[in-house]
Amino acid sequence: MKQLNFNTLEEVFECYGRGNLIAIDYLPQILFYTRHGCQPKFVYESEVKQNKLTGWFLKSETEWVYKKWLNTKSVKDNK
Repeated sequence: MKQLNFNTLEEVFECYGRGNLIAIDYLPQILFYTRHGCQPKFVYESEVKQNKLTGWFLKSETEWVYKKWLNTKSVKDNK
């Protein structure tokens, strides 16, 4: 599958719909997702937090990885 290349966040919203995307700006979570095969559709400076990167992921692609992330976090929190 060919990767789409976007120039602006608005182009990403136009393509996927804003409601279908999730913004993640916590770097350890972004790295966890990518290690588990879930790639961001776009990486851009955060709209809310200046000088922070945000990875925009499709919600439908993150469901399984998000559950895995929560399980990993709860195991670490209990140690």
